[in-house]
Amino acid sequence: MATRIFLVRVTLAFALLAIWPCTSWAHAFPVESEPGAGDTVQGTPFYVRIRFDVELEPIFCTLRVRNNRGQTVSKGKGHVDSSDATLLLAHVPSVPPGIYHVYWKAASRDGHHTQGDYTFNVR
Repeated sequence: MATRIFLVRVTLAFALLAIWPCTSWAHAFPVESEPGAGDTVQGTPFYVRIRFDVELEPIFCTLRVRNNRGQTVSKGKGHVDSSDATLLLAHVPSVPPGIYHVYWKAASRDGHHTQGDYTFNVR
């Protein structure tokens, strides 16, 4: 009898776990960028944009563009677009031709942090 009660309890526990609402825990990963990694563009892009696969937590996100000397050429620390929480962007004023490095940090709304970098070329 005790074995039967134990098996019923275990079965009920597994059944409850199977129907329990799942919480989505996701990291923010880029799905596209403009300019893209390794791209060559004619003239300065007005903005560098990175779109992510989840909504971002704006307070923890940054996007900076630096020249080959390590000087930041973008304005501010970048920001999440107010009308699209998956889009991180930074304004870039006119820059001379050269290779530029994009450094980003992102946090999804559930608090997971990711970061990365890439380069693009301005002709």
